[in-house]
Amino acid sequence: MHTSDSLKYQALVVEKLSKACFRVELAGGRRMLATVSGMLRLKFTRILPGHHVVVSVSPYDLKQGTIIQRLPSLPSSHQTTDNADGH
Repeated sequence: MHTSDSLKYQALVVEKLSKACFRVELAGGRRMLATVSGMLRLKFTRILPGHHVVVSVSPYDLKQGTIIQRLPSLPSSHQTTDNADGH
């Protein structure tokens, strides 16, 4: 199977399990088990509950996947706020 055959979803890390395993929740509310890819392990990318990630899933087994990217979070200055004066 080529990597182009895999399905990619954005997910939210819900729980950290042992070693490099995580429980992630997809947009539809479905939860699955995901492991960290080798490249993220080599780069020592820190993944914690609450982070948004991209999960690659094989079409043959939709119950587990591989975390291939951690999505950047918005800095606090970029979050929307409602000001009374419109700025």
